[in-house]
Amino acid sequence: MKIDKNKTTKTGYFIVILAIIVFFSRDIFIYTLNKIEVFLFPIQEKIYSFGKKAKEGTENVLNYKELLAENLKMKEIINEKSLVEEKNLKLEEENKRLRELLNLKGSFQFNFRVAKVSFRQTRELYESFTINLGSKDGITKNLPVLYKDILIGRVEKVMEKYSLVQMITFQDSIVSATANGDVLGVIKGNRSEELTFEPISMHEAQLTVGSKIYTSGVSDIYPKGIYLGEITDIKKKYGNNVEYIVKLPFDIMDINEVILLTEEGE
Repeated sequence: MKIDKNKTTKTGYFIVILAIIVFFSRDIFIYTLNKIEVFLFPIQEKIYSFGKKAKEGTENVLNYKELLAENLKMKEIINEKSLVEEKNLKLEEENKRLRELLNLKGSFQFNFRVAKVSFRQTRELYESFTINLGSKDGITKNLPVLYKDILIGRVEKVMEKYSLVQMITFQDSIVSATANGDVLGVIKGNRSEELTFEPISMHEAQLTVGSKIYTSGVSDIYPKGIYLGEITDIKKKYGNNVEYIVKLPFDIMDINEVILLTEEGE
């Protein structure tokens, strides 16, 4: 069989040319690819940066939520701790007040009950307040009411579980009293922390700032010898008359518990 040399030669040329084309096509492809990468790099960079920021943003949001949750939890713990501390402080203060009240029993000539102030109105601050004892506790009308060992009023109205106390600072309140043990008079309320002592004898000229005022016992309600306060100011009136001012010896806002005198002790 005779081989066609021209055909073989053409085939060889074709393979060589094809190889050259393939070789240069690879370079052209790589060159083109590099050019495309250079062109696409800014876009890729922006996409990458955006994705990175989005990821960081998502992580920050998650971290923020975690921090917020932890912060809220810490606030709850702090608030609970503060409430417990405040409650303990109030209990300590209440126990201290109650111990002071109960310590009075040794110097008291009366049987008494301790009651808590349950309600009072700002507009009636010097008129009345409500306590947490009533008829079911054996409370009756006109029982004298003291703050520590100082007279503050009397039971005006009794309900089943509560009682209304009318204060000696009430505008129409009048309490028979003595100054320095021998000057008889009355203490009048003025709807303020200041009371007025009005003598009914001729010994009033002997009274001075600091003179002690006590209940006189000339009353169906208040027994003798309960402390009311002392003269803190003397104001001149018409002629030779004067007005004796007796300021409450305590802050009325401090009243949380009171003593009700039930009867004289043995």
